Amino acid sequence: MLATIDTARFRAFLAVAECGSFTAAAVALNITQPAVSQHVAKLEREVGATLLERSARRVALTPAGEVLLRHARRLLTGLDDARRELAAVARSDAGGLRVAVFPSAAATFAPAVIARLLAAFPKVNVAMSELDPPAAVPRVLGGDAELAVVYSYPLVSGPPDPRLVCEQIGVDRMAVAVPADSVLAARPEIELADLAVHTWIAPGASACRDALAEACRRAGFAPDVAAETNDYQAMLRMVGAGVGVAVVPRLVASMAPAGSVVLRPLARSRLERVASVAYRAQAALTPAMQLMNTLLAEAAQETAGPLTSAARSPNLHDRQCVQRHAEQTQ
Repeated sequence: MLATIDTARFRAFLAVAECGSFTAAAVALNITQPAVSQHVAKLEREVGATLLERSARRVALTPAGEVLLRHARRLLTGLDDARRELAAVARSDAGGLRVAVFPSAAATFAPAVIARLLAAFPKVNVAMSELDPPAAVPRVLGGDAELAVVYSYPLVSGPPDPRLVCEQIGVDRMAVAVPADSVLAARPEIELADLAVHTWIAPGASACRDALAEACRRAGFAPDVAAETNDYQAMLRMVGAGVGVAVVPRLVASMAPAGSVVLRPLARSRLERVASVAYRAQAALTPAMQLMNTLLAEAAQETAGPLTSAARSPNLHDRQCVQRHAEQTQ
């Protein structure tokens, strides 16, 4: 019976309330903006009250909307928890598993993990979405994804979110990407301060950019950014073309164009990225979810070179996860 309950209207309303606009909610839910508007309009007719005040700049909750928001969250999380607990009790080897994965993990170790999971659970329908943590975390909290492979930067992390449990799977120490024909390429390792006089290719507005800016500030300079991109493959190609230098996760080392880019360890810096598997606190894990967590940890540690093994146990509740989920799509 739980599977037949239509929660689309509640999920649309919740997404608009949390994202602050119908457009951002549509992106978060991966549906069209008119579909979001229709879901909310139908919900308002059903409850007999206006739930949202629309304006040109932002959407705000009405008093009725505030009341329904509290119940909608409990309804959706309760239904998802019930489904997982029932599946865990039944030791189900079927059903759906929605996983959000950050882009560089999706391009490296995540595909092999999904293949291994499907070999063990051929009846499980795995749906993977490539999302950075600010978009992935609301999916998990809203019940639209069971797991998320996320990252955080201890250098700029804030307080942990008590609604999330994160199992740390690896620590990715950042590396310096320089043109193969540069003087820097001959060094066994490079200090951040040595890059102060160079132009940079850097990520756009993101936790990655915030961490880089903080690390550079501690090294005594602000990077002279010549180009911005959140695509590490594009970033490495620009380094190879001589546009500038970059700091990248070692996870993307295999993307570096052969012969034109070299990666060197970043010395004397706390700039690192922690990879974790995130799910809602107190959520019951199905057998497929448990295996996925184990496979992700193994794959992250087995991936050639990038990740150093992190202390982990199957029941580790490391809540140092993603701190910026409140900064959702604006």
